[in-house]
Amino acid sequence: MGRIFILLVLPILLMGAVVKPFKWKDGESFLHFLERKKLPLSIYYNVDKEDQKLTEDIPYSANCQMLIDDKNIMRQILIPVNDELQLKIYHVPEKGYKMKVIPIVSESRKETLYLPVDTIPYDDILKTTGSKNLASAFVKMFKGRVDFRRGIRQGDPIVMVYTQKYRLGKPFSMPEVHGAMVEVRGKRYAVYRHRDGHYYDEKGAQYEKFLFKLPMRNPRITSRFTKSRFHPVLKRYRAHLGVDFGARPGTPILSTGDGRVSFAGYSRGYGKTIKIRHSNGLTSLYAHQKSFKKGIRPGSKIKQGEVIGYVGSTGLSSGPHLHFGMYRGSTAIDPLSVMKKKTEGFTGKERKAFLAIRDKMDREFKKALSDKPLRKPHIDFHETYYVDKETFKPKPF
Repeated sequence: MGRIFILLVLPILLMGAVVKPFKWKDGESFLHFLERKKLPLSIYYNVDKEDQKLTEDIPYSANCQMLIDDKNIMRQILIPVNDELQLKIYHVPEKGYKMKVIPIVSESRKETLYLPVDTIPYDDILKTTGSKNLASAFVKMFKGRVDFRRGIRQGDPIVMVYTQKYRLGKPFSMPEVHGAMVEVRGKRYAVYRHRDGHYYDEKGAQYEKFLFKLPMRNPRITSRFTKSRFHPVLKRYRAHLGVDFGARPGTPILSTGDGRVSFAGYSRGYGKTIKIRHSNGLTSLYAHQKSFKKGIRPGSKIKQGEVIGYVGSTGLSSGPHLHFGMYRGSTAIDPLSVMKKKTEGFTGKERKAFLAIRDKMDREFKKALSDKPLRKPHIDFHETYYVDKETFKPKPF
């Protein structure tokens, strides 16, 4: 029963309580947030190391919510960490404030977007869907193949098939694009997502122009990426927003791709950490380092395979290893999903599987071009709030 959450309509059921939405400030630490809100720092120090480390992964501009009762007491704060889990800070009468990790209540919908180009694809998709993530994804998928400013004409059709998560009636998190196509002056361009998570053209050639390499030589994976896992013994949620590579102290750490250092310093949870921003919109993270290579600093230009630091155990670490993270914007993704794989095409059973995916997607493209489905507006539940039985009691505060 403790894992069941309910959606309540305010202010009727919560007796005068007020929901105050806010965005997480870029660069703000969790401890600074607690200080700014005049909340006890024990909220952070009383949880285990795994949950403390999660506070390092709060996305900038994350849509958070605060519940204030009629006595101006903060009853609950919800802070998304990824598209499946969120940090819940809540007030327990006579005991003070606590924090735990809970799932985000959301709904996933598979959708098809059809639209004729009016100005440029990015602006048209953003205007139609309100999603910067979807607009950016489309442009990046066709970058290098289609000239959206000179080649495309008004009226050229765009189709995208994707799965989008919704929270409180609004889209959130990165959409998972299954396939996309555009016709430019009568010529068709299409991209398909294979079951390995990579994108390929109609012939099965890998489409991404920017591919990454592993950050260590002969790596040994000790922990894989997971957004949400319910521990059956501890009866609580866990997440690991990266991949851990076990190695001896001092083992060289390599840049996974060309880029520029955006951060090189100390993080309470991740210890000595380097972040590298890459030209395709992704950012890689290298944590728990013993030391950085001499000369590495914010702004440094880095080449793929270049040594940037050395394995250590700084921060909240149980032993020497590299925690390797990858982010699309502020959203953590599985780093292994963007590692270099095939480039020429598929053979055998894998080719048969790809062709089935391609043909199914082509049928969906054809149907969208024929039916020209209209976009439905989103429902905005602006006066709703997720609470569970720990926070909500059917009596005045």
